[in-house]
Amino acid sequence: MGVERRWSELPEARQAAAVGDFGTLLRVARTAARLTLCEAGQRCGYSAATLSRIERGRQRLSDVTVLRRLAAAFDIPPELFGLADIDGPAFHQSGPPLDRVRGEASRREGGVDPVRRREVIGGLASLVGSTLAGRSPALATPPRVITSLEDILLGGCPTPAGTVDPARLRTTLASAWSDFRACRYARLSARLPQLVAAATAGHAGAADSQRATAATTLTQTYHLTVQVLIKLHEDAMAWSAMDRAAQTARDANDPLLSAETARVSAIVLRRTRHGERAQQTLIGAAQELDETTGLSSAGQVATYGRLLATAAYTAAVGDRRDTAWELLDEAAEAGRRSGAGDGFASVDVALYRVSVARVLGDFGAAVQYARALRPDQLGNVERRARYWEDYALALHGRGAYAESFRALQAAERIAPQEVRYRPWAQQLSVALLDADRRQTLPGLRSFAARIGTPT
Repeated sequence: MGVERRWSELPEARQAAAVGDFGTLLRVARTAARLTLCEAGQRCGYSAATLSRIERGRQRLSDVTVLRRLAAAFDIPPELFGLADIDGPAFHQSGPPLDRVRGEASRREGGVDPVRRREVIGGLASLVGSTLAGRSPALATPPRVITSLEDILLGGCPTPAGTVDPARLRTTLASAWSDFRACRYARLSARLPQLVAAATAGHAGAADSQRATAATTLTQTYHLTVQVLIKLHEDAMAWSAMDRAAQTARDANDPLLSAETARVSAIVLRRTRHGERAQQTLIGAAQELDETTGLSSAGQVATYGRLLATAAYTAAVGDRRDTAWELLDEAAEAGRRSGAGDGFASVDVALYRVSVARVLGDFGAAVQYARALRPDQLGNVERRARYWEDYALALHGRGAYAESFRALQAAERIAPQEVRYRPWAQQLSVALLDADRRQTLPGLRSFAARIGTPT
């Protein structure tokens, strides 16, 4: 508290707080902590350029979620941002506690170049409305470029010109989900900023009779955004998208949408070291869905099973073995009842068994489960990529390095961008290179160089 008091009592800080100049407050706090813009960006999950715009007043800070995260990341007394104490009752009544994100993604990257990974979300310029209007981005006039998805989550992007066509928007959203399931991350992230902007504008401008439908589209867009950010280990930004999904889901008043929002939220909670809260969120959502709907349709049962399977994986991450397997058995029962309803069936539970065993360190069991499951049984490329990820990591855990490398190669063949942009593949390549000191794995070094692994 001593350092915090000293900088916060500076005349510049007091004046900035008095007039609501949050950018100056952020700059004073950052310099007091002796952080460069790049170092500060790594701490809170924003680029140096975005922080610079905020500090210079070029990008306003008004979103409460963003203010809370910045206050937590830089030890800024919340009252200086006009907030109630982050750890106080007022915050806990309005949503889940937002502890600071302490660079978890960078800790797990194991040498992966975060700039190369962030280019997928931030470096690909997007044109608001160009795809929705059916025009080539290169021909859009005038171009309205969004240089980063984080600009949208901070509320700093322009709104699409003209009226948003709800039917065209839903078609674009379905196409974006197809890109996600096919692991086409570069193409998806190029269109994602404009999609979020258009869905936000569509929801804001919807008539009362269409508001629930527009809220559903926007919530599903945020679900996709969270999933992409999770894939790229951009956990801090995923917090913002998660918060918006929870807000808009209430307008939709759809039990299935609310359940999926809870599931996505729990994944973000788990990744940011709120495992217990994530588990409570998932179990509570499953119970609420059961009580609200009676699980009378295949889609409801499938969603229920997906919640339980995610809860099982969450329990495994927390090393709660018995709970993990018990929940997965319940999810398996739901999978049998739903058949292929809404994309969740017994084959999906089988994939979770591989993941749960691998996370618990039962590498032999994970390999056994993986060999009993044919990847072509899985419904899309993204699920098959997850299969090869778990299989490759489990094989490495058993010391079967040659087989692990072959599984990694299989992942690249079916989903090259999964291997190119996701940290797990980079980390595994580093581990295989370290284990293969005698260079007995032909092609490993050229493979590692091709996917950008530091050697």
